[in-house]
Amino acid sequence: MKSNQLKAGVYLSYISLFTSNITNLVLTPFIIKNLGQSEYGLYMLIGALVGYIAILDFGLGNTTVRFVAKYRAENDKSGQENFLFITSVIYGIISIIVIIIGSILYLNLDNIFQSSLTIREIEIAKVMFIILVINLAFTLPLNSYKGIITAYEQFIFPKVLSIVRILVRAAAILLLLLLGYKAIAIVLVDAILNFIMLMIYTLYVYKKLNVRVRCHNFNKDIIKEIFSYTSLIFISVVVDQFYWRIGHLILGLVASTSSVAIFAIGMTFGQYFITFSTAISGVFLPKITKMVVNNSSNKEMTDLFIKTGRIQFLVLGLILGGFTLFGEKFIFLWAGPGYEVSWKIAMMVMIPLFIVLCQTIGISILQAKNMHGFRAYSYLFISLLNIIISFFMAKVYGAVGAALGTTLSLILGNIIIMNLYYNFKVKLNMVRFYKELFKGLLLSFLLSLLLGLLLKIFLPISTWSILFLQFVIYMIIYITVFWLIGMNNYEKALFSKELNKFKKVFFN
Repeated sequence: MKSNQLKAGVYLSYISLFTSNITNLVLTPFIIKNLGQSEYGLYMLIGALVGYIAILDFGLGNTTVRFVAKYRAENDKSGQENFLFITSVIYGIISIIVIIIGSILYLNLDNIFQSSLTIREIEIAKVMFIILVINLAFTLPLNSYKGIITAYEQFIFPKVLSIVRILVRAAAILLLLLLGYKAIAIVLVDAILNFIMLMIYTLYVYKKLNVRVRCHNFNKDIIKEIFSYTSLIFISVVVDQFYWRIGHLILGLVASTSSVAIFAIGMTFGQYFITFSTAISGVFLPKITKMVVNNSSNKEMTDLFIKTGRIQFLVLGLILGGFTLFGEKFIFLWAGPGYEVSWKIAMMVMIPLFIVLCQTIGISILQAKNMHGFRAYSYLFISLLNIIISFFMAKVYGAVGAALGTTLSLILGNIIIMNLYYNFKVKLNMVRFYKELFKGLLLSFLLSLLLGLLLKIFLPISTWSILFLQFVIYMIIYITVFWLIGMNNYEKALFSKELNKFKKVFFN
């Protein structure tokens, strides 16, 4: 039964990810068209602002998974009940803090955005902000209940519920926008759905899993253990906010809502780029952990690092190359005029991300070796530096300046500092990594880009159908060039194996 839950959970995770990305790709241009650039930027700005308050969750959802799973393994029912009582108290305190911080910010929104927002925009912002803050305060415990369900290895129910929520949200927003409603309606839809999700998760935990929350003793050691575990999770959440949402807030302070909208669209494609790389590294964590336990050599670790890095290059190179050639026209057809700069912003972020994402297996190596603390704290430092750079650059160059801050941070923190750490502290041979990574692949990538550029000249893009045709032809060019020049025997065998699986599923 557990194995069925796990297998179904994995498949449903991919279905949920696919559904979410496709829904957003379809829904976003519709939202932009109906809200207009200014109000869409305002919607993204307020969402980013409340996102910073949401980090007060401190990663308690992930912590709940770890501790409840531990108590279940030990068959310690009273310990589990006591832990859940303590987290309930912590969540109660956090909710009060959210209301206090939210109230202070609400009363000062006029002063905060007086130089960048109009009076009407501030009025709309206040309504959205108060809805989101109240919703956040009441639904923060949702993360804890989701954590309990995961710890009980019930993967099907939450994943199906998540997919249903994505589809219901999309349908509700489409209907409301067609009826003439604006950004406030979108915020209300999210708030209502979050509350409904909380109620459903709560009923499932209490009725289906028969979990109870009781105070047996108020153990201070448990509280220390909880916050010790959550500290690194909290730092990673803060870093994520600083990297991907700080530009929204800075531009809202020093520029305009239109700049926020342009920046947000560009950064969205950077985040889509990341989602394509996450599946590969996570799969290798158990294998890497076993290698560490068995005292595998640094050479063996480097070999695995290179092998997975090249696979990431093959997959992500197609996306980066396609977006380099056709991304500007895609954004024009997708979002409409006025977002030409968004492509430049996306490219500024995606190019350094390409190198970073070819090294995601390094995160799993650090986790297996219990050396991930350095990464968390160095990223925190770099993200704080990102705020300073982005603030000054945004004043001069607007949305492009804010993106430049993120780009420089990615290069300094994720590439330079982490590569030095991998090489000298983790003892991975990074010089060899880059030699092997680029061997054959870099030349293939540049050649496919050149051929794609010729294709673009002889078949100019004017419609969606031509854009689709161009990308299909480019994909054929890309695969052919990499097969002939770039791929080694292992990669060709892997590609052939996956192709045969595809043929069996769809043609047998």
